Amino acid sequence: MTSPHFSVEYSESRERLTNFFRFILAIPHLLVLNAWGSLVQVLAFIQWWLILFTGMRNQGIWNLQNSYLGYASRAYAYTGLLFDKWPAIGERPGGEPTTYEFIYEQKAVRLSNFFRPIMLIPALFIYFALLIVTAFALLFSWFTIVIAGKQPQGFFNFILKTHRYWITFNAYGLLMTDSYPNSKP
Repeated sequence: MTSPHFSVEYSESRERLTNFFRFILAIPHLLVLNAWGSLVQVLAFIQWWLILFTGMRNQGIWNLQNSYLGYASRAYAYTGLLFDKWPAIGERPGGEPTTYEFIYEQKAVRLSNFFRPIMLIPALFIYFALLIVTAFALLFSWFTIVIAGKQPQGFFNFILKTHRYWITFNAYGLLMTDSYPNSKP
């Protein structure tokens, strides 16, 4: 079983001005992600039925979902103060200090697929708990970057771990993998 891998190069020195306006600068990405995410969820419903009847993932659907997840991982990492370079809109990276890898696996476990909505519930509680703590880490990081021009590595690492959990949670929820969500690199 495979899981997505995402990493961001840490840089202690950060741009104050772009971080001050980060959430405004991220609006175009959030709009694109909202529309694309709606399509990907519809495709996940179709994929659910395909896996249920065939035991196989459709690679075309998986590829579109993977493109979405790769772009979303970069855009949300930018929004989450993990790097300063404005990410390219779309599936192709534009020189951001990130790496995203996910290997397609055609076979899928039908039983796990059938119960996927129920199996996501504990992971969702973990994610919500992480989000609450991450909100404080983001707030502290934002103030530190805007005032000192530096981001503490401990906060960077925690935000990145939460972001990785979000990626694996989405990959599992979109039926792209049978690996349960985790935050391992």
